[in-house]
Amino acid sequence: MSPVSRTILAILGATSLGLALCAALVFGGLDRLSLRTAEANVDFLSTQLRETIEANVSLGLPLADIRLTQDLIERVKLADPQVLAVEVFSPDGVSLFNTDRGSIGERIASAWQLAIRYRLVGDRWRVEELDNIVVGQPIRNDFGEPVGYLALTLSDDARDLHAEAVLAGLAERAAFVVPAVLVVVLLVAIFIFRLAGREFARLAQGLAPQPATAAAGAEAGSAGNARAAMDRAVLDFRQAAADVLRLDESEDRDAA
Repeated sequence: MSPVSRTILAILGATSLGLALCAALVFGGLDRLSLRTAEANVDFLSTQLRETIEANVSLGLPLADIRLTQDLIERVKLADPQVLAVEVFSPDGVSLFNTDRGSIGERIASAWQLAIRYRLVGDRWRVEELDNIVVGQPIRNDFGEPVGYLALTLSDDARDLHAEAVLAGLAERAAFVVPAVLVVVLLVAIFIFRLAGREFARLAQGLAPQPATAAAGAEAGSAGNARAAMDRAVLDFRQAAADVLRLDESEDRDAA
C-alpha cells in the first residue's frame, strides 16, 4: 500500500472517530433533555395534584376525609403511562389514598421516611428502588405545616425506551450522513494529494540529472570544438612563422 493510500485511510479513520464522538455527544444531550422533560412533566402533575388537595385542606377538612383525593390520584395515573402508582400518606407514614387500594392503611417503606427526613432540595424528595423512581412532596395547610405527603412511583423503563428510540433515530440519520461525509472527505483528500503530487513531480523533473546520451553528446561536441580551436591555433602559428622567415630573407637580400 502506497504512503498516499495509508494517509487517506488515516484521514478517513479520524473522520469516522470524529463523527462517532459527535453522535455520542448529541445522544447524551438528547437523553438529558428528554429526562428533564419527563421530570418537568411529572413535577407539573404532582404540583397540580398537591395544590388541588391543599385547596381542600384549606377548607378545614382533615386530609383523610377528602375522598376526592382517590379520584384525583387515579386520574393522574391514567394521564401518564410513566406513572405506576400515586399515593398520599399521613405524616406518620400511613397510606391514606393509593392507586393500589390494597395498600391503603399500610405503612410506607423506611427508605421513603429517610428521604423525607434528609431531603436536600426544597420540599421534594426522591428514592430509587426496584428499577423504579419515587418522587414526592409534602401537602401543607394554611400555616405551612405538613399534613401529609404525596408520592408518585415512576417507571425507569420509560427512560430506557426513550433512550432506545433516540438511539434508533440517531442511527437512522447517521446511516445517510456518515457515508456522505466520508465520500466527501475521500474526494477532497484525493484531489489535494493529486494536486500536491503534480507539484512534487515538476520539482523532481527539474532537479533530475540529464540522460547519459545527452551528456555524452554534449561532451563530444565540446571536445570537437576544442580540437578545432587547437587546429586553428596551430595553423595561425605556422602562418606567422612563415611570414617571419620571409621577412628575414628579404632583409638579408637588401643588405647584400
